[in-house]
Amino acid sequence: MSAAPSQTAEQERAYVRNATAIGGDAFSHHLRSKGFVDPSFVQTWGAVTEVLAHRPFGPRVLDLGCGPGWTSIFLAARGLQVTATDLSSDMLTIAQENAARVGVSVDFREADMQAGFDVGHDFDSVLIFDALHHCQDEVAVLQHCFKALRPQGSLLLVEPDWFHEFGPSARHDRKHYGTTERGMGWRRMTTALRKAGFVKAERFYSSQGTFGRSPWQRAKAVVVAALTVTVGFPHRSVIALAHKPS
Repeated sequence: MSAAPSQTAEQERAYVRNATAIGGDAFSHHLRSKGFVDPSFVQTWGAVTEVLAHRPFGPRVLDLGCGPGWTSIFLAARGLQVTATDLSSDMLTIAQENAARVGVSVDFREADMQAGFDVGHDFDSVLIFDALHHCQDEVAVLQHCFKALRPQGSLLLVEPDWFHEFGPSARHDRKHYGTTERGMGWRRMTTALRKAGFVKAERFYSSQGTFGRSPWQRAKAVVVAALTVTVGFPHRSVIALAHKPS
């Protein structure tokens, strides 16, 4: 399914084992309930659903770096045909259990999105939710996405902003789990999208009123981002929708 493993593949595969060893049953429970109880995930996914309500997306969707599967599950619950990949077999086992418990069908596959993948057909849309910032080469990942999409297909990215790289949560995860933690600011994201061949990048915001861009909302975003670093507030997400040319 994939080429040679990327440099960060093994550390990401070890994440579940390391986090389970440290967090025990609490971490396992978190992975199995995150889609409903994690405030940051719920807020950000709410913004994503607003984007999906205003822009064409699917019906054949590839969800890369799906983790415990909640993004894939919620897309499938919307009636979309979802193929989801993760490089951790441990995560995929949990994702399959979560999907079965909710009662939706998702085609889960093990693959490293940095090294490339072959899922057998073109997709209408690709989603990467909170996973690209764990990769060392975002351009390579987006080039693989470009190849997986049909002409005029869409790519939706949801990633932490550039403050994340310096925040307490990133420092904690690097120290305890050995994961790659990078910030994916708008400039870095759009540069990578352009290099990979994508066009028409739109930016949305993970807050109430995703489509609003008033001066007050922009000022609020700056304050929240500053608090992320200084006192450990959850990072804000950068949401981008781009397209493959026809």
